[in-house]
Amino acid sequence: MTSVPIDAPEIAARIAGLADRLRRATGRGPLGRTDLVRAIVEEPRWLVPLALAIYVLGVTWTWEFPDWQGVPFPPVWLGAAVVVLGVWHRLGRTLAPLPVAAIVVVTAMLATDVTAFWTQPLRDLGVYLKAGEAWLSGAPVYSQTPLAERPADLSNYPFLYPPVTLPLFGALSAVPWPLASALWVGASFAAVLYGLRRIGLAWRWCVLMLAWPPVAQGLYVGNVALPLFALFAAAVARPAMLVVPPIFKLYSGVAALWLLRREHLRDLLSGAGLVLAVSLVSIPVLGAGLWASWFGALQTYQVSQRLLPQYLYGFGLGRYLPLVALAVLAALVTILALRARERREQLSRLGVATVVASPSLFPHGWLVALPALLRLDSIWFWLAFGLTACAPGLAWFAALLIVGASWFVPAMRKRPVDDPWHPLGAAAMAWPRDRDGVADLLTRPEPTRMVPPNNR
Repeated sequence: MTSVPIDAPEIAARIAGLADRLRRATGRGPLGRTDLVRAIVEEPRWLVPLALAIYVLGVTWTWEFPDWQGVPFPPVWLGAAVVVLGVWHRLGRTLAPLPVAAIVVVTAMLATDVTAFWTQPLRDLGVYLKAGEAWLSGAPVYSQTPLAERPADLSNYPFLYPPVTLPLFGALSAVPWPLASALWVGASFAAVLYGLRRIGLAWRWCVLMLAWPPVAQGLYVGNVALPLFALFAAAVARPAMLVVPPIFKLYSGVAALWLLRREHLRDLLSGAGLVLAVSLVSIPVLGAGLWASWFGALQTYQVSQRLLPQYLYGFGLGRYLPLVALAVLAALVTILALRARERREQLSRLGVATVVASPSLFPHGWLVALPALLRLDSIWFWLAFGLTACAPGLAWFAALLIVGASWFVPAMRKRPVDDPWHPLGAAAMAWPRDRDGVADLLTRPEPTRMVPPNNR
């Protein structure tokens, strides 16, 4: 791709013109009627879209759009946001804090997704299928050599899932790549939609969530985290599903602690018994040597992580904290999660503990934290959700700090009122239907309706 000449003064002038037109168009709202300070004093929630706009600009200040040879990212995103705000007002809608925050977040997500689509697609799926192909041909599956540099082909990263997963990937690798990739992406797409619907999102919110980086990037790289999210979301109705994710990602066992609840002990025993039986059968079938190679590969990967921390840790806390400190922090968050009495509340909090416990973390690993984000009231939800709208980093953990604060401050939590700016609508938490399929709202008094922000 040829480089595009950048005329910074012209770009700045266009953005300033759009902003001035927006200011004049909002004369009936706080942004146009008063100065910024007075608007915030009158409505403190204006701090949220303002903080999110500053955050997006700060995170993307050195980015280019759509790739490293393109134009500066901030003017593109800011221009898109201003245009959408102008259209929103032209349609007769009031520019209140919630819709403005939503527009800031959604435009940032969409622009971020475009930049991600210039990297190698389905690279994680490539890792799985190469491992399956090696297993079928009798070649070594698990690498015992540390990585000293990032591979040019990202599907050449080491395979780390246990041997019991190899028959699945072996069968998929026997299918031609176009068909195998189509099957995998289609199944992942269906799985994430099922998971989103299962935790209580309406279809329009499911469409929005497809642009959320954990979903969009998970689909793009073909990571197994999306099907595993469906199992996590199904756990309220089928608790035994929680024993499957740890087969692929060991730290997912944190969420499986939910099965220690008295009412789930039978599911724990049956699910764990099935996994143990399959694992024991796999030893003579696949060979004990394959299991030994897997353990060796895990140790080798730890060496590789120290050599390539920026690539192999992602933005997981294992990159910044000693292993002991990470273990203590994960244990603390897990204990706080288990203190919740309500079963759905407890499971959503264990999703947060799973993210914290992940030694290496990439955007798709955040999917299990979504139910906890949804527990936040609208303005807090959009603040936390907005922090995850751009490239991953430590700022994403600030969103978890907001979630953690809500565990101690009930006023930050979603109430059972009909809120058009919250993905759960009238429900107070994810999984608004219990195990028997009875609507949770039917067991409560009729919720009061919240006046939409654009009608206030």
